[in-house]
Amino acid sequence: MNRREFIKLTACAGFGSLLLPGCSFQGSHTQMPPKKAATVEGSPPRVTDLIMVEGNDPAAMLNKGFDALGGISNFVKPGNTVVLKPNFSVPRLPEEACTTNPVLVASLVKMCLQVGAKEVKVIDYPFTNPIICLEKTGIKNAVTAAGGKIYALNNGVEKYFSRVQTNGTMLGEVYFSKDVLDADVFINMPILKHHYITEVTMGLKNMMGLVWDRGIFHTYDLHQCIAELAAFKKPHLTILDALRGITASGPTGPGPIKEYNQLVFGTDPVAVDAYGAFLFGMKPTKINYLRMAAEMGSGQIDWEKLNVKRI
Repeated sequence: MNRREFIKLTACAGFGSLLLPGCSFQGSHTQMPPKKAATVEGSPPRVTDLIMVEGNDPAAMLNKGFDALGGISNFVKPGNTVVLKPNFSVPRLPEEACTTNPVLVASLVKMCLQVGAKEVKVIDYPFTNPIICLEKTGIKNAVTAAGGKIYALNNGVEKYFSRVQTNGTMLGEVYFSKDVLDADVFINMPILKHHYITEVTMGLKNMMGLVWDRGIFHTYDLHQCIAELAAFKKPHLTILDALRGITASGPTGPGPIKEYNQLVFGTDPVAVDAYGAFLFGMKPTKINYLRMAAEMGSGQIDWEKLNVKRI
């Protein structure tokens, strides 16, 4: 068994008996009839490049961040369909700091609905049993109480995914989330935490939870595939949950937890991740997928060159 085969095996087998559907059938992305390819959408005009809000009250911090961006109405308009992509991929309690804070997600659902959003969907593609993930992370009850719709994408490729051409040299085509492709507004809401392969996971890697056949990422070149996915689809906004996160034993945990007490806002997904890497204690250029994404033109890796606002 070579190193690549070992990485693929551990990626598919390391999360329990309920596995990633994408890992179970390599090449599944060629089984369905071709569908119309998606295109990359532009982001709204930037009010500022990067905003860091400090504190320990997710709802209050969210309000402050959007105030600095000129208000949530700069992103969400009446009648819009909004899709939020947090991380609820592992069955951990909120205090275990492995998944996006449920209060943060629910607060954003409320804000979107208050400015007239037609519908707010909250989605992810958990590593393990999606029912347990939805319940244990606390996110299902929080989002439902806030008026949003929440569901996992594990229930089938035809229901939740469309085959798209990414135009990447490595990735080529994948089955990507229909919800995101059809959304008026797409907001990525990753958590900052450790990952045993990539060392750290943030916004760009969180996008893998929108791909059905993501097992191919591990089969080929994980970093290159993440970078090519970032070039294919850019969120209108990334909000990095850097309140607290595990610094080892990721992505599933449990692990040692570090308190950062920050939310990071940006329309440049590379810049948000670059700052997150800095918080984690790493040089952004040392993270291969982040460096590759910057080289592909997906964003600015030198976040200190941007217009930065701290609150």
